[in-house]
Amino acid sequence: MYRSYLSKNFQNMENPIKYTYHIDGMSCGGCAADVQQKLSAIDGISSVTVDLGNKQADITSSKEIKIDSLRKTLSNTNYTISEL
Repeated sequence: MYRSYLSKNFQNMENPIKYTYHIDGMSCGGCAADVQQKLSAIDGISSVTVDLGNKQADITSSKEIKIDSLRKTLSNTNYTISEL
């Protein structure tokens, strides 16, 4: 199973796209984990790292991700996302 997981992720990651966004509304580690979980669920996103101290999210994807889809994902939360 581990092997198929790796091949699935690396198969579409020949040219990964990396984004960094400002996240507002986070006040604790639970908030950061919530943002990470929600953004990770978006189709095409392969990894999300949230830095609570800097209020940033680093996103790696296999295809272009529009900020509108990120905003929509966080729309019913206390978090907002914007470009740096």
